[in-house]
Amino acid sequence: MNLKNILYLILLLLGSSCKNYLEKEPPTNYEYHAIQSADTARDAILYAVTDEEHLQYGANVAYVDAQNDTIVPFGKFAYFGTDTMQYYANVILHPNDSTYGRTVGIDRYGNILFDLVMFDNGPDYFREGLTRVKQNGKMGFANNKGEIVIPCQYDYARGFHNGKAEVTYEASKYFDLDEHMQVESDAWFTINKKGEPVKTP
Repeated sequence: MNLKNILYLILLLLGSSCKNYLEKEPPTNYEYHAIQSADTARDAILYAVTDEEHLQYGANVAYVDAQNDTIVPFGKFAYFGTDTMQYYANVILHPNDSTYGRTVGIDRYGNILFDLVMFDNGPDYFREGLTRVKQNGKMGFANNKGEIVIPCQYDYARGFHNGKAEVTYEASKYFDLDEHMQVESDAWFTINKKGEPVKTP
């Protein structure tokens, strides 16, 4: 074995030994609400308002209708980027003045639909009409009406591309040398937008 191959093996071993694996999230038993189909047919938009100086990330938030009637009252949520709510809004749980909690999606009545999957310091992007969401630590997919269309059952799911997404029931997470989170699994498989497993060539 030449010197170049030996150096390569040393770097490979160092890289694999530097993985800082994250502990699995402890199990939770949060209750979630399934958005009602009647709510997805509404045309009325709700508007975010705050009782603070500016509507900015982390500010107390309520949602009012066009007549300025309060639909989702102050006291439970902080603003997380949803100015207008047609079906659901992304908010931060804000149970008191000094504590911020989970980032969640809520319906028009303040019911929690799911926890948000974070990506680039914000909610996951919509890809091909679906976004990744979580319920009790497991990932699934919701549409733009807040309806979960692929159940939250996976340890990890990647976004859709060309009608397919990679998912796994067993994942390990770690930070690489550049402090980016990576996900490993020996059991990835591919699903379609109905959540059905598909064969890959």
